[in-house]
Amino acid sequence: MAFVRSILFYLFLILVSIVASAVLVLTAPIAPRNFRFSFVRYCNLSVIYALRWLCGVRFQITGQEHINPQRAMVIASNHQGDWETFYLLTIGVPVSTVLKKELLHIPFFGWALAMLNPIAIDRKQRTNALKQLALQGCERLGHGISVLIFPEGTRHKPGRLGPCNKGAAMLANKAGVPILPIVQNSGHLSPAKSWVKRAGVVNVRIGAPIVADTSQELHAQMVTWLETNLAEIEY
Repeated sequence: MAFVRSILFYLFLILVSIVASAVLVLTAPIAPRNFRFSFVRYCNLSVIYALRWLCGVRFQITGQEHINPQRAMVIASNHQGDWETFYLLTIGVPVSTVLKKELLHIPFFGWALAMLNPIAIDRKQRTNALKQLALQGCERLGHGISVLIFPEGTRHKPGRLGPCNKGAAMLANKAGVPILPIVQNSGHLSPAKSWVKRAGVVNVRIGAPIVADTSQELHAQMVTWLETNLAEIEY
């Protein structure tokens, strides 16, 4: 049954991706920025609820009071599956995602992503990627757009936090904004290397914004919070 439900979900996802990319590309020359973000937010909400009703992937969120739609921040989340890539674009704030540039080449899905002004980096060029993150990240934040970063850099299996790079802390310190830390355990239901979705509850915890005087302190506090809170929701 999970196999069939997963197929139905992906058919729905393909349909939403085609419609979203068509609307975003066709309206790009005239649509204001806020329209694009709002439109994609509702598209992603439809995907999240399709996962719920078709596959039984429900979610429980704590700490929503820490989200301030009026303040741009660096959003730092652990990465386990595809569920959080949809959810984190629905939290009510304009978000520019740091992602690998190859994702923009995916038909329809990548085209829709491109309309949201992501920061698409080449992970093989580490030095240039950090410079690009600093330049484009500060530009987005300066225009009131939060920047979403997965500090682990790639998806990791449930259980523990993977090694975190210092990009989120570097950007937050350079731009003078807080880090909003988020942990979730979607990998139990939406594994990275399996397209079959399992029924259950994704636990999401949003922390208080982290501020510190240096990027080293920001990074240390962020990693400690992510590790501690991920361990608490995993078990």
